[in-house]
Amino acid sequence: MTYDIQGNLQNDSQVTVSVIFENKSTSFLKSMELNVLDSLNTKMLRPEGSSVHDGIPVPFQLPPGISNEAQFVFTLQSIVMAQKLKGTLSFIVKVSAALNCLCFLGNCVRDDAFAKLLESGDLHMSSIKVDGISISFQHLLAKICFHHHFSVVERVDSCASMYSRSIQGHHVCLLVKKGENSVSIDGKCNDSTLLSNLLDEMKETLSKC
Repeated sequence: MTYDIQGNLQNDSQVTVSVIFENKSTSFLKSMELNVLDSLNTKMLRPEGSSVHDGIPVPFQLPPGISNEAQFVFTLQSIVMAQKLKGTLSFIVKVSAALNCLCFLGNCVRDDAFAKLLESGDLHMSSIKVDGISISFQHLLAKICFHHHFSVVERVDSCASMYSRSIQGHHVCLLVKKGENSVSIDGKCNDSTLLSNLLDEMKETLSKC
């Protein structure tokens, strides 16, 4: 925020403060409101019916990297001494939050139930492969368990069976195999759309490892 103060030649008890608001963040700012505490000498001119604790809405929103100017009027009694005023700018940062499919997973299954589930013919299949994976297999499995709510059913060397169940009863089985610098995941689920979305989300996460 930068500001400039201009006196009013038609009214010797008022000044206009021009404030330039610049959004230096990467988010959209909205519902901005400026409130400057009144002093004995200087008061912020507020709309009729407002209290001294009410701020004045800034009449615009600010996209990232954009600046705009607003003006505020103050009344004062004396100009013979410098005035130091304190104020606050409140605003809402507009962000988007996604409820990924992985948010709705998280139940364990017994080994025998896992085997029967895989043997049933009710599951759809899909696979992904992510290159450039340098972390250990143990770390990789821990990451999948923590971030994607899966449980390890069985592990043999660099291969592991994993399972999760959605809050709506979808079964998801994974076979995770670690190569030298890659990982491949074969998935089975009783809903093909859910499986496809889950693997896409998982691929995005693992590509950052």
